[in-house]
Amino acid sequence: MNTPELITLVALTIITVIVPGPDFLIVSRNAVVHSRKAGWLTACGVATAVWIHISYSIGLVHLASSHSQLLFQGMKYVGAGYLIYLGYQSLKTRQDDVDCSKARSNGNFWLQGFINNTLNPKATLFFISVFSQVISGDTSIWIQVEYGLVITAICLGWFILLPYFLTTKPFKSVVNTYIEPIEKFAGVLFIGFGLYTILG
Repeated sequence: MNTPELITLVALTIITVIVPGPDFLIVSRNAVVHSRKAGWLTACGVATAVWIHISYSIGLVHLASSHSQLLFQGMKYVGAGYLIYLGYQSLKTRQDDVDCSKARSNGNFWLQGFINNTLNPKATLFFISVFSQVISGDTSIWIQVEYGLVITAICLGWFILLPYFLTTKPFKSVVNTYIEPIEKFAGVLFIGFGLYTILG
């Protein structure tokens, strides 16, 4: 690997994943409202979706055209719509719904993380920027794949740690008391992210 490229890549990835965004929000929300396991499954979905971005970045970053711009805009609006949908679902959830969903929806958490990251414009911009500006055109495809593994490891590591800390005993006791308002607040944030994406 090219050391300067790798250092820049690692620094940018760490900053990007730590700054709160849609992925941060959905992992945190599922961990706090549902369970630590739910947060981990969501994190795995996010990390899996990273390879969607890596694949098209490697293959298409040098083929920018009006069509690719149109595709990006389409993904942007679909992603915003998904965030608003998640927000609506959170806002209409009652305490009884939260308690029931803990028992029956574990299989959906991975998919939520996967879809959320796949349709996340922040992730799209990050990967296109990295692969077009940071990584040299002379870098082999196999080195770029290795860079992708580094990015995945950083994303998964952070989003695995996040549910762990959010579900420790002191924090969890507070969450259990205010679980419904937290769910509503998450809904407002989801809708806010969606509207910001559309209007930004």
